[in-house]
Amino acid sequence: MYPALILAGGASKRMGKNKATMIVEGDPMIVRVAHALRDAGCGLILVAVRDGHQRQEIMGALRHLTDVEYILDNDLERSAKSGLRSALRICSDRGLERIQLAPCDMPWIDSRVFERLQGGSRAVIMPRGEHLQPLLSLVDVEVALGALNRASIRASLKNTLRTVPNQIIDFADNYCFRNVNTPSDLGQ
Repeated sequence: MYPALILAGGASKRMGKNKATMIVEGDPMIVRVAHALRDAGCGLILVAVRDGHQRQEIMGALRHLTDVEYILDNDLERSAKSGLRSALRICSDRGLERIQLAPCDMPWIDSRVFERLQGGSRAVIMPRGEHLQPLLSLVDVEVALGALNRASIRASLKNTLRTVPNQIIDFADNYCFRNVNTPSDLGQ
């Protein structure tokens, strides 16, 4: 399996506190995501964070796991796309060729999603339940980075990743793709 990149650098403004370390069904969200990645065979897990304070908080939640490293967002722009671009630049500098993306706010993600993506044959492999899930893509680092560098500021990540050779894998189970952005998302 490929290394994984958990995207945890968001400001969590709608939630009001760091989503990554919020408890869902007994565990911090990021721990649930990391365990799904490990269960799918990911050895190295990189975690993209926005600053040292966020890194310290997440390190506490993931301290029981080995082979976890942290990437600080060094992009001046603050958005999901710029955070991903910054993290992929670092992955490229480290010589990583392919990486499994995962947002920290999908606590019900199942390892079988990642396992199915491994069977894909394109530069970008995206899962789709009810909606396309670009932040759960398995990507060739250089290809995805090139697409992000060429994209206009207004282009969505989904449309940006669709500009390169991509494959979409459909999933019937939408529950595992639920993400948590607000306190009410936890109650649903």
